[in-house]
Amino acid sequence: MTLNRYKYLLFDLDDTLLNFQQAQELAFKKLLEDENIEYSYKLFEQYEKINKSLWRRFEKGELANAEVTRQRFIQFFEQFGKNVDGREIDIRYRSYLAEGNQLFEGVVDMLEKLHKTHKLYVASNGIGITQHTRLKNNDLNKYFEKIFISEEIGSKKPDREFFEKIFDEVGVENKDEVLMIGDTLTSDILGANNIGIDSCLVDIHKVESNDIIPTYTINKTIEILEL
Repeated sequence: MTLNRYKYLLFDLDDTLLNFQQAQELAFKKLLEDENIEYSYKLFEQYEKINKSLWRRFEKGELANAEVTRQRFIQFFEQFGKNVDGREIDIRYRSYLAEGNQLFEGVVDMLEKLHKTHKLYVASNGIGITQHTRLKNNDLNKYFEKIFISEEIGSKKPDREFFEKIFDEVGVENKDEVLMIGDTLTSDILGANNIGIDSCLVDIHKVESNDIIPTYTINKTIEILEL
């Protein structure tokens, strides 16, 4: 089985093409500096636990993304007895996050090769302005036919509707020609399974699941060239 069987490649962004972990940690450090709180990795882990829990609720349809980005900081700063404006803090945090333009090694060369042989698309659950800024700052837009972001299309991974909207706009007639590439089982891979397309897990988090099975598993995104 080779990559040549696919015509359309859907790429997640964070922790697939962009090193979101690194960008997120740097943005969080700057935010704590603003609030006169000394940074430690333990605090970052506490924030991450809150953040991931809220994003899982978003994936399940329990929360809107605007509520996720507001609540995560309200809940985090409550630990310090601070009542904060979650919306204002999030705007500041995302401005720092948008400065985080760390690409994984080899990604540009990979996209340079793939866009000559396949139609490439971004399929992200992120916040629109942040994702567009980071794509622009890395000069990645030129490789993609179109950018699909949940906030902008009104649907999210892993919902079938998210992919149906993409297929309608792209003009996909044969789902066997589509491959979803991403790092998250509960959005990227489950979403692909829900709509009935092949998927490739970029297993940088070393996750295990007996329920959500990808078609392929690789350790880093550039290994997609070896399929």
